[in-house]
Amino acid sequence: KQWYQRRVGVGVTVDSKLSWEVHLLNLKRTLNYASATLCRIRDSVPQELHCDLYHTLFESHLTYCISVWGGASKIDQIFVCQKHCIRVLFGDKEAYLDKFKTCVRARPYPDQALTEKFFKREHTKPLFKKHNIIVVKNLYSYHVFMETFKILKFRQPFSLFEEFRLSSRKETTLITPIPSNDFIYRSTSTWNSIAPKLKLIDFSHNTSLAKSRLKKALLRVQNCGDNILWTEKNFEKNEIDHMSKQI
Repeated sequence: KQWYQRRVGVGVTVDSKLSWEVHLLNLKRTLNYASATLCRIRDSVPQELHCDLYHTLFESHLTYCISVWGGASKIDQIFVCQKHCIRVLFGDKEAYLDKFKTCVRARPYPDQALTEKFFKREHTKPLFKKHNIIVVKNLYSYHVFMETFKILKFRQPFSLFEEFRLSSRKETTLITPIPSNDFIYRSTSTWNSIAPKLKLIDFSHNTSLAKSRLKKALLRVQNCGDNILWTEKNFEKNEIDHMSKQI
């Protein structure tokens, strides 16, 4: 029998199989509501503040507890919500509204046919690149890595720190546990994939600097390849540049 437990105070919905389907459904509603709110107020706010609006009213919901549910198999539906919000805030509004100008004075009758071009949506990859916004799949890697870094650096919470096993050969390498869907396995895998490429030699590095370098590395991976179309390499943490500067 399947059961659901709603954590109103925590804001995360957990089901018996940890599939996160119910939580993702609730999150989609929240994100769509945030996009609708941004659509209503975007013209009343200067364009230079649109990025702040996005981070405040949309990404704050998107990244809440993302290290817990971000590894779900149906994360693509959240990526669709994120792309919709990016189009709302940063897309070509004039081109979008021009599609619905059906008056003969605005558009000749032969050009009013709804062709494939009418239904084609604006590409979002250039918009993400222009405004240095990280996609949800890379946000998951970002938050998991930084949370692991803080746990290993400050040894807090100690109950989680005890679950990690440091290698005796390399101080910053974690021993990978038995494959599973829990946080320890996913965070260990993410850490071992990213830390060596950031030249992380110990845990004495500044947290803010680590955040900055990691964000730049993820953005480089996200923006590589085709300038318009998304590819799987844009979301692979293993593609992080091996030549990243030492932190």
